[in-house]
Amino acid sequence: MSRTRSRERALLLALLAVVAAASHAAATPLSRLHDPVVVPVARLDGIEGTDSATLRLYRVRDGRWESIPYQFDARSGDGGLAVAGPVDFRLDADDELVFMAKDAGERSADGTRPAGADGAVEIELAEPRGDERGYAYLAAFASPPEVSFEPYVTYDVAAREARSAFYRVDYAAGRNFFTGVRIAEGAGGYRSNLLRQSRMRGSPTFSLLLTDVTLDFTEQNSVVEIEGVRTGPVRSVRRVKLSVDLGPLFPELPSGTSYTYHYLTSYATPTRIKFPWIMLQTLRDFRFENVLDFQPDVMPLTYHDAEHPGGIALAPAAPFEVRTTVDHEWWVHSGSAGTMLHAMVIPPAWRDWGVVRGTVVRSGGTDASARQSAAGYTLLNMTSLREAGAYDLLMASVVLPGGYAAGDEAGPMAMMNDPLVVSSHRMP
Repeated sequence: MSRTRSRERALLLALLAVVAAASHAAATPLSRLHDPVVVPVARLDGIEGTDSATLRLYRVRDGRWESIPYQFDARSGDGGLAVAGPVDFRLDADDELVFMAKDAGERSADGTRPAGADGAVEIELAEPRGDERGYAYLAAFASPPEVSFEPYVTYDVAAREARSAFYRVDYAAGRNFFTGVRIAEGAGGYRSNLLRQSRMRGSPTFSLLLTDVTLDFTEQNSVVEIEGVRTGPVRSVRRVKLSVDLGPLFPELPSGTSYTYHYLTSYATPTRIKFPWIMLQTLRDFRFENVLDFQPDVMPLTYHDAEHPGGIALAPAAPFEVRTTVDHEWWVHSGSAGTMLHAMVIPPAWRDWGVVRGTVVRSGGTDASARQSAAGYTLLNMTSLREAGAYDLLMASVVLPGGYAAGDEAGPMAMMNDPLVVSSHRMP
């Protein structure tokens, strides 16, 4: 290559670097309050095999380096998350770095590392449909600086209660349902318990030996054994072994391990459901309902969804029930005791086959002894399932600290449907 062409190439590379730097400088900061960022160690160049105790996470704000809350959680090759074990450990490819998108900052303008770091990985968070960007820096030290963070969320095993600055949620003893949800004053509530409890009812009907058999189960049939809780600065993970008790005539049916992930403003339970071929062949009907039964003293509440952005008032003078039969990703309850969005994410194949996430809203009369208001999901058209196999579902609840106005569902639903694009590279 001639000396002239070498100079031209160098000039071009310098120009591209300037353009890239200008592009990043002009990028809009991230505005995602709710999103956790979970990065497998395999995607962090050079980190596998490192002792997590030697690592720290930083952001740049107004040109200054600041440490931010983070944690490493260990996962096995089959995806199981270790809830027991030390805070720090030697990292392998399956383990995870966890932090909050809201804590990301600016890009290091000159590509420098945090002071004293022996090496660093730049982590970029990008909006999939916009130019918003955020950056975090995972730095390695021979002698790491001391850091201490107040956890965003904690879990009290004895009280069966998860707590954050936004909410408090209570679990039933030995069962898989909620007995309380409270939203903090600073998050738009006044710490009054919103719930009598969460309720579930399922009724599958099977064709067996020339007759139809219906199995009814409720939240009281779910049996849980807590296998452990892992709490770090960013999230608290509750791991339970689930089974279903259908009474003395049926054996206790194991249904696997379930995790609930508690974050600053939200909690979510991913679930894997298996439908054997024989079940699909014999299933004749399936009715399922999962609702929140509200306390009378937190009324009035308003129910919102995509079809009812203006809301449906609960606890009217006359009882009523509304059931929707079109697909709903989310619904919201809002009132002086606080506002929460609830979402159910189902596999795309289910929607293609005609499975519908309907909603149910009902409210009682003025008599306090009879007054009962509830809202939640129903699953419709489950007999439309075409293929046996394992399917992943997600139930999530998110505090909306400013109440609800049409469009406020966009942020939480982006967290679930349009997650941030995460990329990383080792800094020179």
